[in-house]
Amino acid sequence: MKKLNKFLFILVAICMVTSVHAQVDRTKAPAAGPAPKVQLGDYDTFTLKNGLKVLVVENHKLPKVNFSLNLNNDPIVEGDKTGFTSFAGELIGTGTTTKNYAQISEEIDFIGARLGTSASGANASGLSRYKEQIMAMMADVILNPSFPQDEFDKIVKQSLSGLESSKNDPNSISSNMRSRIVYGANHPYGDVMTKATVENITVEDCKNYYNTYFKPNVAVLAIVGDITTKEAKKLVKKYFGKWEKGDVPTMKYDMPAKMSGKRVVLANKDAASQSLIQIINTFELKKGNPDVIPSSVMNSMLGGGFSGLLFKNLREDKAYTYGAYSSISSDKLVANFSTTSNVKAEVTDSAFVQMVVEIDRIRNTKLEQDHLNMTKATMAGDFARALENPSTIASFAMSIERYNLPADYYATYLEKLDKVTLDDVQAMAKKYIDPNNAIYLVVGDKKYKERLAKLSSEGVVEEYDYKGDIVKEDPNAIPEGLTANMVIDTYINAIGGREMLESIKDMSVKGEMKMGPMSINVEQAYKNNEKFAMSMVMNGQVLQAIKYNGTSAKVVAQGQENVANAEQLKGFKMQAHMFAELNLEELGFTTKIAGTEMIDGKKAYKLEVVGTDGITKYDFYCASTGLKLKTVAQQNGMAITMLYNDYKDVDGLKFPFSTLTKMGSQEMPLTITSLELNKDIKDELFN
Repeated sequence: MKKLNKFLFILVAICMVTSVHAQVDRTKAPAAGPAPKVQLGDYDTFTLKNGLKVLVVENHKLPKVNFSLNLNNDPIVEGDKTGFTSFAGELIGTGTTTKNYAQISEEIDFIGARLGTSASGANASGLSRYKEQIMAMMADVILNPSFPQDEFDKIVKQSLSGLESSKNDPNSISSNMRSRIVYGANHPYGDVMTKATVENITVEDCKNYYNTYFKPNVAVLAIVGDITTKEAKKLVKKYFGKWEKGDVPTMKYDMPAKMSGKRVVLANKDAASQSLIQIINTFELKKGNPDVIPSSVMNSMLGGGFSGLLFKNLREDKAYTYGAYSSISSDKLVANFSTTSNVKAEVTDSAFVQMVVEIDRIRNTKLEQDHLNMTKATMAGDFARALENPSTIASFAMSIERYNLPADYYATYLEKLDKVTLDDVQAMAKKYIDPNNAIYLVVGDKKYKERLAKLSSEGVVEEYDYKGDIVKEDPNAIPEGLTANMVIDTYINAIGGREMLESIKDMSVKGEMKMGPMSINVEQAYKNNEKFAMSMVMNGQVLQAIKYNGTSAKVVAQGQENVANAEQLKGFKMQAHMFAELNLEELGFTTKIAGTEMIDGKKAYKLEVVGTDGITKYDFYCASTGLKLKTVAQQNGMAITMLYNDYKDVDGLKFPFSTLTKMGSQEMPLTITSLELNKDIKDELFN
């Protein structure tokens, strides 16, 4: 009977379990429960008489302790000494009035601790058994820095070396560009450290910064770890109680001007296989603003990683990049949003277009609820994992103190996160992202500049250097590796090419030259690069004429006819070449680049051309078209300048149909009225 009762009991239990399971619909995920209020844990706080505020978070799980001192100062504009605050922060930890850097390092290493300083404070950590030694050393560097010159010199040297290596780093370049372009030189976020600013900094600048801004009444000291509040209070009073408070300057800055239109800015990296691209917006969004959490959800859905719209489009769909992301920040002065990706260079403009497609999607349509749920679950998980670190509690407490946040700001984070809806996501995108009024930033090869200009509201691309300064073309700048032969080859190709030029057997030119009220008819003839004839006639009277048949020449000048001498024959032989640039070396000329010059708003390469007679002339070739723009030569001790304009096509070759000759104050414009090629000119013309 007992066995039967036992069997019946088991059978009933099985039936009950089966019945319960039958009522569960396993095709649907269980509904989420209400978001819990986070128990952040307790922390104590106290303030010394000098104004130093102290936060203590006890955690006795591990025998470790961490001290973190943070100054709550307004940012300052460093200007032409940018870098001096970071130098000061680093220098503080390199020596005190009683110890040099080697001694400090030895003491820290001996107890297995860590100590670091910065422009905004200091941090030290180690085993709790050495907590007093650690705090003593931290207080020593904060209260008694000696600012050693030799350590300062090391910092300068290391900084200059780092700047040199960062010249070609796209991330450093883009950071500098953002600073200059978004914020400007009169905003602390607009400061850019360069070789020039580093070389302006002195040890005195570092001392002045320390003496002005390192004060206890603007500092918060967070202590986390295996220590009691009682122990912490005793140590802080002992080592920081004599730190003297003082007045610290406060700063106010205007918001950067609202962006208007699509502004495309570029830093050139020759032959770069990838382009770093960003779309940037700025706005007001301070810590604690109710929009901070929903805007962060929006950003995660757009560009927070593998599940973001940008990643799925630019990587998975278009294969433009390995990753595409976005970020949004809240800030006391200026908040910002930006997308970022390193894309294949040839799709730089297309990648921007696709970024805008996804921004418009999140602005103009509601996304899927599953995407929102997954995003919020991920963010909640990240938050929960962060709470496993005791320092997180101290960090939250520090933020509450620094930004005057509600005491339960972080404790209610999950509740606020859970309440974010798809409507909120769309509202945040519309409020804080505007691709039609944004900066489109590129670090890449400028050969795609023309395509990028189509993205700009103004149809232009502004070019910046690696320091974030706008590029102003130096008229004396010559591209690295450019040679005189390369310039001449470009010119030959520009006027028709070597093969076409070498096919010309003869050429006749007629034109009209003006000399004040006088008009002079000018005619020139060439044959086989061996014979040359020229005449200048005014009112039927020959002013000058030359006939050179390759061996002898006759010259008419001022009504007199003479046989050319040996010196003149050498000049005529050279003048008989229709296109001397084809064979300058064979003709005995030497050439070199002598600089550049702006000619009528066009950059030109200046070539020094020296003949076999030692006479030097300068030819100027347009950097963009390759055409010859000017020649400067000496004749009888007088400088002669010839300007070439109005290039026209004749049988596939380009010739300047307008030439202006300048001799001192006299100007003689020549207009070509006729130019013929390969017309079989008779030899008699040159005899």
